[in-house]
Amino acid sequence: MTPNRALLLCILVFVLAASAAAGSVERTVVQLPEGAGSGLEVTLTVNDIPVGGIVETIPDGCTWAGCDHPDNRTRVSNRTVAFAVVGEETVRYRLQGSPGAGDELNGTWEDLLTGESGVIGSDGPSRSGQAAQTTVPSTPGFEYAAALAALAAAYRWRCSR
Repeated sequence: MTPNRALLLCILVFVLAASAAAGSVERTVVQLPEGAGSGLEVTLTVNDIPVGGIVETIPDGCTWAGCDHPDNRTRVSNRTVAFAVVGEETVRYRLQGSPGAGDELNGTWEDLLTGESGVIGSDGPSRSGQAAQTTVPSTPGFEYAAALAALAAAYRWRCSR
């Protein structure tokens, strides 16, 4: 293996082993106009979660009024709504209820590719020390260990020729 190939292999290992961007989900609640009844439109903005799930809990006194998300990726059960997210940037749904109900909404998200999860509206994936959120702990130094292992394999392969 030439030095250029070994360098390229190292660079690839660093790029592939680097952490992905942290995902998050933000919630925006807008009261619908008077003519539409006492309703709310909720927009969930999905950031850096290519494949994941969102679970929202609807407050008491609100009823589900529909969404723009595909039916085969939306599940409504009692006060819980689950969305399967595959490449979406936004999910919009509507509720019938009082204007103050928007403050009582709560939910969680999970990125199925990275294993990260968090509370909707927080600044990103959960951190240790926050009891309401859970996440997979990171492995410090993994990128360096992977790069060294790749270099050792390349050196061994080169020397065995």
